[in-house]
Amino acid sequence: MRPAENIEKLIKNINIETNAKTDKTVLGDVVEAFEKSKKTKSAITQPSTWRIIMKSRITKLAVAAAIIITVILGLKITGGPDIASVTWGEVIEKVEQIPALTFDMVTDISYPENKTLSIQSENYVAGDYGTKSSLYTNGELFVVKYRLPNKNLAYIIRPKDKTYVRMDLSDEQAAKGQDIDDPRTWLKMILSGDYTKLGHTSIDGIKVEGIECDKSEIAGEGTVMRLWVDVETNLPVRIEVEGQKMEAGEKRPHKFVMKNFQWYVEFDKSIFEPNIPDDYTMIEVPNRQEINPQSKASSDEDATEKEMAKEAAKALFQACTEEDWDEVSKFLPTTKINQRLKNVLGGLETIFIGEPFKSNKFSGWCVPYEIKFKSGNTQRHTLELRKDKLTNRYIVLGGF
Repeated sequence: MRPAENIEKLIKNINIETNAKTDKTVLGDVVEAFEKSKKTKSAITQPSTWRIIMKSRITKLAVAAAIIITVILGLKITGGPDIASVTWGEVIEKVEQIPALTFDMVTDISYPENKTLSIQSENYVAGDYGTKSSLYTNGELFVVKYRLPNKNLAYIIRPKDKTYVRMDLSDEQAAKGQDIDDPRTWLKMILSGDYTKLGHTSIDGIKVEGIECDKSEIAGEGTVMRLWVDVETNLPVRIEVEGQKMEAGEKRPHKFVMKNFQWYVEFDKSIFEPNIPDDYTMIEVPNRQEINPQSKASSDEDATEKEMAKEAAKALFQACTEEDWDEVSKFLPTTKINQRLKNVLGGLETIFIGEPFKSNKFSGWCVPYEIKFKSGNTQRHTLELRKDKLTNRYIVLGGF
């Protein structure tokens, strides 16, 4: 192929990827060379240099190529800046100044045989007013949760069962729970250490930049967190958390995606009023705090109740072993005994049940235990039991 044809092909197929820094460097070199050439006079007079140069077809094409490249570089530099980048140090500072926000969250829990439980939620977060989360599966509302730190109360409402739990919270519990429900807590966790940049992409038509980090030391082995932030506003667009989480004695893959953030919202205070219908049954749960195993039964009455609590724990585990779900539900009145839970609890083996003890900060009995599931996994924990005034039998408030 002739040299002229080579240059023609170069021009036709030219495809230059540049960035602002490179473009400015190249253009600067060209300008510098041009300025030097003006100062340097040739020893031979050449009045027709341009006419002689342009007579050559090869030279014409070479000049054309140079002009095209110069135009491309010029457009790159003067036509607008590169894609904006996130100022990561300002993200937390900016969102902490926002008093109220809303967001959606999707929680996917993986089970054997490629089965996945997907839970969608709509969430409000508004400082001292509290948080509200409405949870759905298959488009059906099944739980509404309120955490009201200004009242030191929390509610779990189950519309389908027409039941609800009311929990008194200490100041510490109210504050801690508020942090967990607020996506800004996750932002701080992600930005608190080293992270890997994921580059730019688009989410729902928004140009974003992302980072990824390993948070195994904080949230459990294999936990990876990702954050995608709007490059124009420096506000988060999506937060993703993937890892393993214990559920009914087994570690299962969990993925949380927070999205559809509305960072500046006005809200009606009535959003944080539970307004529970009169025909709902209330189960009031006392304050649950750190257990103190040093507390002991101090009277004959306590000794009797202690034995009853231990027998209740035995009866619960025995009902699970025998798959007597009606009996199990009597011990777990606020828990929906679905097929998934039956598959986990059915046929479990009781390894030991320890001596019940009382906590100074818990109005019930604490019963240590260890059980083994059909999967082979074991669970060692402490049941929290309290006598229900309506049924006069012990029910489980936690630890199972």
